[in-house]
Amino acid sequence: MKFRSTLCIILLLTISVGSIWIGCKSNRVNDHPEHPVVVLFENDVHCAVEGYAKLATLKKQLLKSTPYVTVVSCGDFVQGDVIGSISRGEHVVDIMNKVGYDVVALGNHEFDYGVSQMFKLADLLSANVVCANFRDLRTNTIPFPPYKIIRYGNVEVAYIGFVTSTTSFSVSPKFFLDEEGRSIYDFSQSDFYRQAQACIDAARSEGADYVVALSHLGDDDKGEHASSIDLIRHTIGIDVVIDGHEHHMIADSLVNNQEGAPVLLTSAGTEFENIGMLVLTTEGTCRSRLIPTTEIESDMDVDSFVQKKKEKVLADGRRVVGMAEVDLFSRDKLGNRIVRSQETSIGNLCADAFRMMLQTDVALVNSGGIRANLLQGEITYNHLLAVFPFNNAACIGMMTGQQLMDALEFSVCNLPVEDGRFMQVSGMTFEVDLSVPSPVVMDKDGMFSHVNEAPRRVRELKIFNREKQLYMPVELNRYYTLASFDFLLKNWGDSGILRQATLKESHVGLDVEILASYIKQFLRGRVGSSYTRPEGRIIIK
Repeated sequence: MKFRSTLCIILLLTISVGSIWIGCKSNRVNDHPEHPVVVLFENDVHCAVEGYAKLATLKKQLLKSTPYVTVVSCGDFVQGDVIGSISRGEHVVDIMNKVGYDVVALGNHEFDYGVSQMFKLADLLSANVVCANFRDLRTNTIPFPPYKIIRYGNVEVAYIGFVTSTTSFSVSPKFFLDEEGRSIYDFSQSDFYRQAQACIDAARSEGADYVVALSHLGDDDKGEHASSIDLIRHTIGIDVVIDGHEHHMIADSLVNNQEGAPVLLTSAGTEFENIGMLVLTTEGTCRSRLIPTTEIESDMDVDSFVQKKKEKVLADGRRVVGMAEVDLFSRDKLGNRIVRSQETSIGNLCADAFRMMLQTDVALVNSGGIRANLLQGEITYNHLLAVFPFNNAACIGMMTGQQLMDALEFSVCNLPVEDGRFMQVSGMTFEVDLSVPSPVVMDKDGMFSHVNEAPRRVRELKIFNREKQLYMPVELNRYYTLASFDFLLKNWGDSGILRQATLKESHVGLDVEILASYIKQFLRGRVGSSYTRPEGRIIIK
């Protein structure tokens, strides 16, 4: 059933049944709104822009039932597809302005295009951008207001923003350094809870009856980096936390704060699979629910606007990234997909981009994800989209030397036959002995299981040592950082070739944007003689 105005009224009436008393109440007498306050929220949209038309419909329908409808975001909206990467987030911001957002919190991916571009995007947003823990160390100030207070009749609600402190290393660390390598920005990691409490207290002192945290922290334990649950447990004064970052669907959950009072925690998932709806009732109670976007019709005006933006992407794709001074082939002249059976220059380029931009020890890129040649001449975004057409996100993981050996063994198990699971590599060299039968064992579902204790094809694996600037024999018990696609590291694609890896950071950039940034920043816009031919990373005997 599509979402209609009558259903909106039903939701507003039924959502208060069995509703949860939110945490820290104000001492003011008149702290209940005369009409329900509805907060529509999303998190981790990652450029799934068709969902904005659904959000616009829901907003319009709910305004027929209550005058108090607020639209908020918990971050990560400008990265995840080419409509974001080609425009450096600006097309997505234009669409959000068309919908009409009220308050927006930053996610870590809002920094993917650099701090200057992040500030530009914030200026372009018509909504209030809030962030309590992003700090300029040069002035010891926070560049954005920590919160925005909105009045609903006689009630005031503060919306306070938080972004994960993992941002400092999940995007390029260089973004937060000056030319001498000194930190000029941080995310208040060392005093996160003190800073959070100070901002909560300030909002309360300014008159907020309720405090809603727009959190891009995630609810998973991150060690020394605060999660949304940590935020709740170490503070008092927050009533509701709308969370993002982990892509989890949390309709409503209660977490006790530092004084033992319950705080409502909710999150809408990712890519507009749901739109969240938080309702503050006239009784002063609160409940949230998630509405699948499949149940909501698209607003025609916003949908038309989105489609025009998507059409513009095709034109923007002709933007020049750099120059190729040599030909880089994924296929030979006979049409054989050589990238799937041997080291290639284009494979080296792609793997180098992942390793260098994500600053890991090694990189593995499945050859099935490399789909085109890159020929001499101008390199445009459209050329890079032909190479990486799947809009994969990059991830960082960790593997022991032994696990890397196993993954590489699986990578070469079908050689000399073409295989999309064959890995192009960076930061390592090794030999492959095709006279040895593959010792790889698959499980009943066709997924990688293990490697038998038998002679192996892969030998002489060496890992590049940055300090010594040379390749050193692999240490089997040592952990190495690894860059790859989310398809492999997070979703266990290509038969689980990297299923032994420990995922450290997900969605740290879009594959096309990583490749473009590598060409522009590290290669200074010129793919030259170093990629004329394969350099001997994979020696097949």
